[in-house]
Amino acid sequence: MRTFEQNVLIRFEDADPAGVVFYPRAIALAHGVIEEMIRSSSLGWEAWFASLTHAAPVRQAEANFLEPMAAGEKLSAKAQVERLGETSVTFLVEFRNEAQRIAARVRSVHVLIEKATGRPVRLTSAIRNAFA
Repeated sequence: MRTFEQNVLIRFEDADPAGVVFYPRAIALAHGVIEEMIRSSSLGWEAWFASLTHAAPVRQAEANFLEPMAAGEKLSAKAQVERLGETSVTFLVEFRNEAQRIAARVRSVHVLIEKATGRPVRLTSAIRNAFA
């Protein structure tokens, strides 16, 4: 499936008093990588985030922390579409440290809904083509 890579700097604001990533910030950092992945895809940012007809809220998010991610550290982030369902897309973002060890994995499931009803709808062909 489609993958996207970018570098991520762990900023002071992302860290807890011990100087490591505060756990909800890891999900926010992963979302930023996913956003850039979508922006660079054939779908584009507007079709996913600013559609007049549908939205893709998060149904589930989880993070696994394997190595500390410290403020000031530069990580490489790799995002991929892990699964395309009938009405959902599962993204996986892995953050690797300079030693190329996985520091964290963040997985999020987004369900495509019709804005007018709030009900799930089938993924569009444009979404499937962008993420396949």
